[in-house]
Amino acid sequence: MSTPNPMARSENRYSLSEADAWLVLQTLPGMTPERLNRLTESFAHPADALEAPLDVFARLCGRKAREVLEKDSPTDLAARIRQEASKLNTTVITRDSARYPESLREIYAPPGAFFTEGEILETDRLAVAIVGMRRPTDYGRRVARQLAADLSRKGVTIVSGMAYGVDAEAHKATLEAGGRTIAVLGCGLTQNYPADHKELRQEIAAHGAVISEFHLRAQPRKENFPRRNRLISGLSLATVVVEAAQRSGALLTARLALEQGREVMAVPGSVHTRKSTGCHYLLREGAHLVENADDIINALPEYARNMLDNPAHIRVKGLGPEKSEVREVPKVTRQANLTDDENALLLLLENGDSTIEALTQKRGLPAQEVSSALLRLELEGLVRQTNSGAYERVT
Repeated sequence: MSTPNPMARSENRYSLSEADAWLVLQTLPGMTPERLNRLTESFAHPADALEAPLDVFARLCGRKAREVLEKDSPTDLAARIRQEASKLNTTVITRDSARYPESLREIYAPPGAFFTEGEILETDRLAVAIVGMRRPTDYGRRVARQLAADLSRKGVTIVSGMAYGVDAEAHKATLEAGGRTIAVLGCGLTQNYPADHKELRQEIAAHGAVISEFHLRAQPRKENFPRRNRLISGLSLATVVVEAAQRSGALLTARLALEQGREVMAVPGSVHTRKSTGCHYLLREGAHLVENADDIINALPEYARNMLDNPAHIRVKGLGPEKSEVREVPKVTRQANLTDDENALLLLLENGDSTIEALTQKRGLPAQEVSSALLRLELEGLVRQTNSGAYERVT
């Protein structure tokens, strides 16, 4: 098969940014991870795919996608999507962005773009997924809550799908413990699904993020949830299953985690209920047995354990929000030999460690400029990089 000629529709070549190209490709009707992956294998740049002959594009991505591109230019499509996202106070993160989670880049066919309410921080790479049944036993609910609360107090971000049952219990317990949590939806962010979780969703967005790779108005269709599950596992270092039947979405998430090279863990349950058969199957197949949060921590990669031992957080390891304490750091005085941005970064670091991403958001500078400024400060002996990758002032 000959390689598609990206020059065939070149009248607007390079007029579309890489970010907008990823956004349009991701949200075209009928676009699937497999189709997006085919495009990335066939074209060197996402904009090249959108400028290919329409019959070539239709063979790769389907008739519906072609029909949309026949009516509107990619530039207009991207502008409308971004305008709608802005009205909804929703952030668009595309695959070319420095804010795109590295953990997602590593999975098969990562989304070209996704939408988020709330913030995804660099510290969220220390994430664990907790998933399970929509109708768990009281035992399953208690275990999910205990694991989520204990992990979040240790600095772990909890990822789940905001569904009824185990998902909701994990999110709620994390929020109650003062931790961070990420919910991945199987529909667009304009959809209130599940309907009873509106307040929970608002709390998650305020203390973490609610994300979706689907178009803003996409309905919660059955076929969306396997795609959603691959992001739950993809964002996480490990997936922990708390109560699951032999055939369930939770077991699918575990299988996807295994395919992505992530750890798979399961909580044992009663032999007298079918609600534990999925977990027992995973344990027989070699999943890590989980009885408490330490079992999960001990099975994480070494670099993650080291980061948790030296967290880039103000909150002290292991303490709940009611016992939080702040490190005492001397106040910073303005230094004449530094630029305004360098002095501002020192001020931001006066209350503890911080990551490049967090400093970028607080200062409103491009990540590259923040990184360069930190390097100059490091050469001046004013800041240093910690084992966790964060930056701190030298006192």
